[in-house]
Amino acid sequence: MIIRRLTPKDLSAFRALWADGLMRVPTAFLFSAEEVRAIPNRDVERGLEVNMTLGAFDDAKRLVGFVSARRGGPQRMRHMADIGPLYVRADAQGRGFGRALMEAVLQQLIDAGVQQAELVVDVENTGAQKLYRALGFHAFGKRPRAVLIEGTGRDDLLMIKALDGTDLTRGA
Repeated sequence: MIIRRLTPKDLSAFRALWADGLMRVPTAFLFSAEEVRAIPNRDVERGLEVNMTLGAFDDAKRLVGFVSARRGGPQRMRHMADIGPLYVRADAQGRGFGRALMEAVLQQLIDAGVQQAELVVDVENTGAQKLYRALGFHAFGKRPRAVLIEGTGRDDLLMIKALDGTDLTRGA
């Protein structure tokens, strides 16, 4: 297994894997397949340059998973980062790629001085929630009807992890 930052040279493989994820697990993504197809390649390449997007490659050097993280934009929010989406191909699940991607992105955030990481996960995605909890995330809220998929509201669980040892559960 190889985990590394994706670059614009990975555009084709990244877009193909993103499309696979949108087809198989549309609730794991904010954008719809139509919206993703409409994003010009130059914009996706720019996202790969600006955001921290890590890819997991199997022994055949095939991209089988990815995770993205975006640091807060304004100076007063630079201490935190949003993680997501995380996606691993169906035929590569259960082999540690998701955990390895999350551990790698968390370490890179720590190395960059980020103090906390946040993510959202569909309330029905218990497998992902189990992974996030095992990595030290805890729920701090629920966003009802966070997204509408084909007219049906889906709730998101909000999760957070302190990367600097602070107890973020105080008062929760």
